[in-house]
Amino acid sequence: MVYRRQLIFGAIALVLTSAFALTVPYILGRVVEALQSNDPAAAVPPLAIALIGLAIGQATARIASRVLLFNSARMAEYDLRSKLFTHLLTLDAEFYRDHPTGDVMSRVINDVQTVRAMWGPGILNVVNTAFVFAVAIFLMIRIDWRLTAVSLLPYPSIVFLGRWFGKHIYKASHAIQKSLGELSQNIQEDLTGISVIKTYGLEDHREVGFRTRSATLLKRNMMLTKIRGLLIPALVAIGSLGTVMVLYVGARAVIAGRITLGQMVQFNAYLALLVWPTVALGWMLSLFQRGRASWLRLEQLLNAKPVVNDGTLTLPPSERHGHLEIRNLTLVRDGRNILNSVSLECKPGSITALVGRVASGKSTLVEAIPRLIDIPAQSIFIDGVDITTLKLTSLRQIIGYAPQEAFLFSTTIAENIAFGCERTTDYKRTNKSTASNGTGTSSHTAVNGEPNEQDKLRKMVLEAATNAGLTRDLDALPHGLDTIVGERGITLSGGQRQRVALARAIATDPAILILDDSLSAVDAETEQDILAQLDRVMEGRTTLLVSHRVGVLRRASQIGVLEEGKLVETGSHAELLRRNGVYAELYRTQLIDHTVDDDDCDAPEPLVSSPEASSSP
Repeated sequence: MVYRRQLIFGAIALVLTSAFALTVPYILGRVVEALQSNDPAAAVPPLAIALIGLAIGQATARIASRVLLFNSARMAEYDLRSKLFTHLLTLDAEFYRDHPTGDVMSRVINDVQTVRAMWGPGILNVVNTAFVFAVAIFLMIRIDWRLTAVSLLPYPSIVFLGRWFGKHIYKASHAIQKSLGELSQNIQEDLTGISVIKTYGLEDHREVGFRTRSATLLKRNMMLTKIRGLLIPALVAIGSLGTVMVLYVGARAVIAGRITLGQMVQFNAYLALLVWPTVALGWMLSLFQRGRASWLRLEQLLNAKPVVNDGTLTLPPSERHGHLEIRNLTLVRDGRNILNSVSLECKPGSITALVGRVASGKSTLVEAIPRLIDIPAQSIFIDGVDITTLKLTSLRQIIGYAPQEAFLFSTTIAENIAFGCERTTDYKRTNKSTASNGTGTSSHTAVNGEPNEQDKLRKMVLEAATNAGLTRDLDALPHGLDTIVGERGITLSGGQRQRVALARAIATDPAILILDDSLSAVDAETEQDILAQLDRVMEGRTTLLVSHRVGVLRRASQIGVLEEGKLVETGSHAELLRRNGVYAELYRTQLIDHTVDDDDCDAPEPLVSSPEASSSP
């Protein structure tokens, strides 16, 4: 990659920087000797010019090394964060149930930054320290090996200090990153649920929780600061001890005539160059230990594998008829059967409704069809093809899914509806320059009388919004389809959010449409109006509905009744009422909404017909 080349050239520039710095002591030694010569006025100026040239060269090389190395670290950070996000998109819902959003965000943001610091400044100091120590010690030995040995006597203790401090820095850094993830999760939850906090007057209570987590993070940061604060002075003390010993032994060597005064100055200059690498060694050790702790946390994300494995087959559009067949589907979670031998056939163009008590397995069943959860092979077929053999992208292009809990992105209504369409990116790019009326009619100019791609998509989005019953809402909104809905659709009502999600599902023109109680937030009359509009959409495509409203159930070709994960009954609304089984019991006990009169003469009388009857013994 490009940043690897930058890393190599940056390392070369850094070596040049150190080479210039290591040449300066030699010139200084020559200057001292020149001052002791018979003609210092002639000898010193060229040496001074040489020092100026070395300073300019060192500054230039230093700037180049930092620009190249720090840029390579930034590019590596970009690649790592992109790789992480791409990998996170492959993981299933089960992963996100076990890993809080705030913690994952902290890893992708904070831990990646820590790894980048290890990669940039860390690599810079490794190269600089290694080169300076190797060359400086070699030059010092050439001057006097005994003096060199004396100067380096304190340095072996660095190894022991490094091991002790490294262990404690790693533990402190790991604790800090963990606390940061917990704090991020706390903030994310509180800001997302701020309306609930205010409704119950829990501001003070949540503030105490935030302060507790924040204080824990502060305490752990202070602990790391104390450890680092001890490390660097300890390393400086080791370097200073070596300098003191050199001054004593070196002065005796000069008096004895073993080395000259210029060589003594040169030797001390080399020794001084070792002080900063020694200090940087402590900082570098801290960077690497913190980076190591963060990298281990990132590895946990990168090593996470999706539970739902991708298939290899693609179902061409010409072969997508929407024939859905479920054969003895059994799903086990935490040792409990969520679904138990469920078999159901939904023919092309049919409407199938699912009903059942809470936790009977309805949502699990509809989530299994687009493989949002893992399923066994040979259990669900679409147009005769086992869906576990299909590529996930191909499978999910066949299905339009509108969940009960509608999630909207912080963008316009139009872009939320067009989210599943192939040209969403093009639409978003051109939409800003598109003038629109209240319902979002485009003002693009057609080419040769034919509408362009953006106009076609705009028309498709408007049609989906109309079919989802959003027309009156769009007229009331300030910018129609181009109204920004805010984070998670906060500016819309629950019913409006559900209808936008419904429009998003039908905008993709799927062969199979799945509505998981996706109109539960609207009243029965509005639901009937929407269903009347959806009749045209559902015609010719397989529709699977989860609902408890009679108005919806009466439209179904068949109704499947789930009880503790088992499909216990199938049939039409009237047929199931006549059987007087589980469905009829749900109907009588008001678990099926009777708001819309069904006029079924065969319907059994409710067991509880009035408050007076319910109070009778």
